[in-house]
Amino acid sequence: MNKVIVITGGTSGIGLACAKYLISKNYQVIITGRNQESLQKALNELGEKAAGYVSDTSILSDIDTLVNQIKENHGTIDGLFVNAGIFKSISFEDTNEVLFDETMNINFKGAFFTVQKFIPLLKNPSSVVLNTSIAVFKAFPNASIYSASKAALEAIAKVLNLELAQKGIRVNVVSPGVTHTPIQKKSGMTDEAIDGLLQHFSETSPIGRVVLPEDIAPVVEFLVSDNSLVLRNEKIVVDGGSTL
Repeated sequence: MNKVIVITGGTSGIGLACAKYLISKNYQVIITGRNQESLQKALNELGEKAAGYVSDTSILSDIDTLVNQIKENHGTIDGLFVNAGIFKSISFEDTNEVLFDETMNINFKGAFFTVQKFIPLLKNPSSVVLNTSIAVFKAFPNASIYSASKAALEAIAKVLNLELAQKGIRVNVVSPGVTHTPIQKKSGMTDEAIDGLLQHFSETSPIGRVVLPEDIAPVVEFLVSDNSLVLRNEKIVVDGGSTL
């Protein structure tokens, strides 16, 4: 029986790359997206082994609906990759409450309640993978809320591993470095700033390039597979050595 893995925010970037890789390894994949257009585009790329649902991680009722739909259409699941997230580039002094709430609602609150609401569908054993960032331990300008939201997500992993152990649910973290994905375009950064960031990390990284979504996919596959059954609260940094 093929494992069933849910990927939130699976329509582009890391989420889509992971969906493609998991399908190539004979997993059944369920992705979410915030609008029907992007969702359908991704599903067209992924083919028949993928299913998808429109769901906004920042809206708790959307998560409830998602869980009910998956329960009805797919039953239980083997893994959950909590990947949906946003990054808005803005200085600490210019940050307002709207931007603060938007980032926290998606990156932390939404992630928190996604895990909570999926617990009844997660098999014993099963895997939850949280997508965080090297911004948790390496400072980047104009990333104060983003860093805090990802640090908060990492902070709950330990507690979840203790509380969910009896249910056979393990929680681990993948921590990408600067990765070439659409998140930069959506951040408010100028094209010049994005090019400068990517060039800097290409020149300073031991691997001579920035990380690609395809680099992260095999790591996520390992964490949702039975090969990681004994791992708890492990954080795998996928940054090409840029934070050495």
